Amino acid sequence: MLMRLIAGLVVSFFLSLPAVAQDTALKTRLAIDGQGSVIHDAVIVVHDGRIVSVRPNDRIPQGAREVDLTKFTVMPGLIDMHVHISAHFDESGRERPSITAFWAVDNARKYLESGFTTLRSLGAPNLVDVDLRNAINSGLIAGPRLFVSGEPLAESAVKPADGEAPMREYVRKQVAAHVDVIKIFGSLSSRAGGGPTYTLEQLKAAVDEAHKAGKPVAVHAHAAEAVRRAILAGADTVEHGALMDDAVIDLLVEKQVVYVPNLYLAEYYLANGQKFHFNEEQLRYTRDFMKPRAEAFAKAVKKGARIVFGTDAAAGMPGHTAPEFERRVALGMPPRQAIVHATSTPAKALGMGDKIGDLKPGMFADIIAVEGNPLEDIKALGHVAFVMKEGKIYKQ
Repeated sequence: MLMRLIAGLVVSFFLSLPAVAQDTALKTRLAIDGQGSVIHDAVIVVHDGRIVSVRPNDRIPQGAREVDLTKFTVMPGLIDMHVHISAHFDESGRERPSITAFWAVDNARKYLESGFTTLRSLGAPNLVDVDLRNAINSGLIAGPRLFVSGEPLAESAVKPADGEAPMREYVRKQVAAHVDVIKIFGSLSSRAGGGPTYTLEQLKAAVDEAHKAGKPVAVHAHAAEAVRRAILAGADTVEHGALMDDAVIDLLVEKQVVYVPNLYLAEYYLANGQKFHFNEEQLRYTRDFMKPRAEAFAKAVKKGARIVFGTDAAAGMPGHTAPEFERRVALGMPPRQAIVHATSTPAKALGMGDKIGDLKPGMFADIIAVEGNPLEDIKALGHVAFVMKEGKIYKQ
């Protein structure tokens, strides 16, 4: 009787222990890490959501789940530093928040399946991006790792004539809503000419308030003067910068402010202008911005600016943002650099350089595989065959 009791207790003890996570071994022929370096014939071992080892010609660990990726090119998960996670066609601003949330969930899935394991979403209504981030982090919904801004600080909330105090107040409101980044419209949109909005003093006040709370600041700025003010105010990233001149690009490089250009979006707007309900003036501005935007980007590449991948992805674009890579390479960016700018460079800009954006032991297992070799043809990044985020496979 005593022996049965002891045996029962022993069995109960082992049944109560947490299940040991199974290793996953990714067998590769060609891998490109977050520095753009090539690794041949490596086995990437993943345990409990993190990379354990990346070793050429290594054996598959006993008992590991083997995934054969030798027909593909393996890379770190991609990072887009400028999206709008809830964007969709016929977005009126009058729809129920639940409808917006459904679109955000669907967009998140599309981004993840297209290889983007981390996104920075810079503008969504009703804090839908904050709630989606929390839902993804809790495991309720599948999606990329999100860094979100909530509603941007724009003229609809604070007028340029209102002074500095309302800028600080708005930032405090956003911080209280638990956003990750403060987004400010330092200029009008490209479809309205892109001229400066807030004064340097106003931007300084907002940046100071954000930095006191430990929040980075992203400033939307097109006109050269708008970009100059953003840089001098201490912004962490400058979004767009379509009309930057040489002096401002030099300042951008000198201050090492992260630059988030978007080259493909204008083409997309022109092709879908009717769906966006753009008028002729808005379309004219969009066309007029294309040449200076391309020139500013090419100069920034040559001068060594800190550039990261960003699309400003609008309605209909989630899951179809790879043409941005093609436009960058066409304007002189080497494919290797384009890959680095979508992996390790944005990871560092997010303060996550030791956790994502590379294939190193200890990092989160955010790993993708694409058909073809993007070092030879950057279009390969549009053909994602495998997606893993934190060790969990979402596409195979």
